[in-house]
Parts: sequence; C-alpha cells; structure tokens
Amino acid sequence: MTYPKFLKVIKFDVCDSTNNFLKKNYREFQNEFPVLITTIEQTKGKGRETRNWFSEKNKGLYSSFAFFIKNKKNLNLLSLIAGICVSEVLNKISKNDFIIKWPNDVLYKNKKIAGVLIENVIFEKKIVSIVGIGVNLNHKQIDFPDELKESAISLKIITGKSYEVEKVNMKLSRLFFKWLEKLEKNEREKIIKKSNELGSLFKGKKILFHNKDKIIKGIYRGINKEGGLVLEQDNGIESIFFSGEIRL
Repeated sequence: MTYPKFLKVIKFDVCDSTNNFLKKNYREFQNEFPVLITTIEQTKGKGRETRNWFSEKNKGLYSSFAFFIKNKKNLNLLSLIAGICVSEVLNKISKNDFIIKWPNDVLYKNKKIAGVLIENVIFEKKIVSIVGIGVNLNHKQIDFPDELKESAISLKIITGKSYEVEKVNMKLSRLFFKWLEKLEKNEREKIIKKSNELGSLFKGKKILFHNKDKIIKGIYRGINKEGGLVLEQDNGIESIFFSGEIRL
C-alpha cells in the first residue's frame, strides 16, 4: 500500500495544527495540489467551532488534505464524503461497525473515534478546501484527558491491537480521493445514500440539535439531496440545516 502517486505528502514530527499550516501556506503548494500534511503530534489540534482535538504523540492520525474544489455546490457533500471514507477505512481494518453522526463525526457505540474539520479559502476566484481528519488509533483509555474519558474511544481500546498510523493514512488517502472523484462526477445520490446508511442509527429518533445559539428538539429524518440535515420539529414541519451539531 502506498499513497496515491498524484498526492504530494509532507510529513512533520510536530505541528501546531495541520489545518492551520495549510491555511497559512496553501499558496506555496497550489501548483502541487492535492497536498497532504500529516504529523506525529499536534500541539494545537483543531476541532469544530472553538474546540481542540487531542493529539498525543504517536497515538493518532493527524492529517489535512488541501485541493481545489471545482464546484461550490459540492461543498456540503464534501463534508459527508470525509466522514464516509473514515468510517469505511475503520470498518475494513478492524471489522467493527462505525457510524456517522451528521455531518462527519465517526462514532463507535456513541463514543467519538474520529472527527473532521473542513475550512475553505477563496484564492484567485478558486476555492481551496482544507480537510482536516483526526482519528484515535493507539490511545489507551488512560491517555485521554479527564474531560474526554467518557466520550472518546480509540481503535486500540476497541480491538486490543496497535495500528501503523502511516498505513492507515495511506488507506484513508486512497479512499478519500475515490469518493472525491465521485463527487466531481456528480454522483451525489451515491454519497447521500451511503451517508444515510452510516447514520441510520439516528434516523427516526428524537435529538437535540444545536444551531448557532439555539437548541432545537426534533426527530432526525436523515440527509436530503443537498447534504442538509432534515429535522422534523414538534409542529410537524421539517426544517433543513447545513450547519450545526447533533448532541447525544
């Protein structure tokens, strides 16, 4: 297994945040896109909103892809394919079932094993997409800080095995660009179908949905053809959201 030949791979021992590095330096690599930045350790790993991503040395996968995305209408589905490829890779290497909590948090028995952070930059009328992926691979339960011990899990905790981070990264890279190719070919139905399959555990259930400063109660009805979350509220009206978070 190798990285895709078309992918420029840059490896660090330590990086503050792979997403931050690309946001600061994407101009330098624009003629070599797509680019993968990967590191053994992050000192300021970024999660969604203002959260951090716990990034202990030699324990997890901490990577970010940067590339031009051709059609801005695909941005909503880009978030979905990132979650899909992470869950598929974890399913294949561990023979366990992982689910997606919209749009792209990857869970095992309601505990988070992987997360995705997508940041887009407009550059010379082009869209540069930066897709950051963090996966808990070789953490023991004791490795997580107290605030994460109940909500986080790793592949090692699930299977008792250790994993080679680079091999997982290679598998993830190959699968990510296969799904990205489907997106660029406008195979949107396949992406929506797969994402709905991986998130089916939540379908039809009451959830709390955080959208900006609001907490909305409703029944999760899945993902629509544009990649939005469909929430049936108490009045029976279905609302579509393209940002926000399901809280368990």
